[in-house]
Amino acid sequence: MNFSQLQCFVALAKTSSFTEAAYEVDLTQSAVSHALAALESELGVTLLERNRKGVVSLTHVGQKILPHAQALLVQSETIEQEARSAQGLVKGKLRLGHVLSLCPGLIARLLTIFQQQYPDIEVVLFEGSMQEVYEWIEGGIVDVGFILHPARAIKSTLIATDELCVILPSNHHFQTETGVPHNRLYEYDFIMAKAGCSFQMLEMAGLKLGKIKPRIRYQASDSATILAMIREGLGIGILPRMMVPKKLEGVVALPLDPPQQLQIGLATKSSEMSSPAAKLFIQTASTVHSD
Repeated sequence: MNFSQLQCFVALAKTSSFTEAAYEVDLTQSAVSHALAALESELGVTLLERNRKGVVSLTHVGQKILPHAQALLVQSETIEQEARSAQGLVKGKLRLGHVLSLCPGLIARLLTIFQQQYPDIEVVLFEGSMQEVYEWIEGGIVDVGFILHPARAIKSTLIATDELCVILPSNHHFQTETGVPHNRLYEYDFIMAKAGCSFQMLEMAGLKLGKIKPRIRYQASDSATILAMIREGLGIGILPRMMVPKKLEGVVALPLDPPQQLQIGLATKSSEMSSPAAKLFIQTASTVHSD
């Protein structure tokens, strides 16, 4: 077993395609196929199922082995970065976990600044739900991840503070109010982000997820769809202020009463074991936040 074989396996699991995996690891499709065959032969198990179209999917044992392979590659990258750092070189790869519905504008701004300062560090984005980002951090699959601060069980660094707001149709009777009391939210259906941290946001808004549960009628993947559904009167939403467009059509954004802040942080599995790239990214984000 070697790192090239593991890289091919991880790339195939990620892309489900020999063509795309070959492009990602900069090898020919034939080389990727041979690397996978050699790895499966050595392990004595089938890691991926193939069909005639070349589409692949993980087997049960492949699903179990994948996180370990990903973690090994991350550790290998960290070792290489530490060696380069000792030589005064800033180069390598940064695996960054994030949630689509959490501060996309902030992430884009940080990536722009980071890439300008460290052009030789390649940033690979892992996009998932808040739970997935936590699991990726704890499993060592990503170097650093965006989370709600403070994080549970892992140390996080505060990088931004946002405000939760309630999104309503422009003809809603609350539109003339200065804020929306949290105890009135139970009266309405909600439209929330699908792959985000919806339940944490509802709890932060003052909704208790106990006997009287908030009614989540729809979940959508992006803010534009959420806003369009709210505009049509299908429900109301709760979003971080950063996700709300400056120009709103057919909807209004009101603060909660009392106001509720949302703290966003960056977390790593271990600050001592973090890669140089991860430390530089957190340092950059902290500097931007202090500005």
